[in-house]
Amino acid sequence: MHNVKKKADTGERLMLDINRTLRKNRSILKTLSPMGKTTIRQEYLKIQGFDFRYYTHQYQTRQGNIYNFCYEYGYLLLPEEKVLIVNWQSYMQPK
Repeated sequence: MHNVKKKADTGERLMLDINRTLRKNRSILKTLSPMGKTTIRQEYLKIQGFDFRYYTHQYQTRQGNIYNFCYEYGYLLLPEEKVLIVNWQSYMQPK
């Protein structure tokens, strides 16, 4: 029974850690893009503690660009180590 509880605790801990990272990423994007659209260097996001491995969902444009979102704030990786930060728009809803 001890091993079952330990596995459950490990799973809960992992979920808490992932959620904490997602909330931190969201907070960073929100702070850096208060007006809804900003271009910034990837390095600056990393310095702020942004973790590019974690996002809640993706949106792909007709042109094939893939935006990664942390809840309602998203980003697109651009050439030259830059990032475009955007806010979720109603037209991005899955059909």
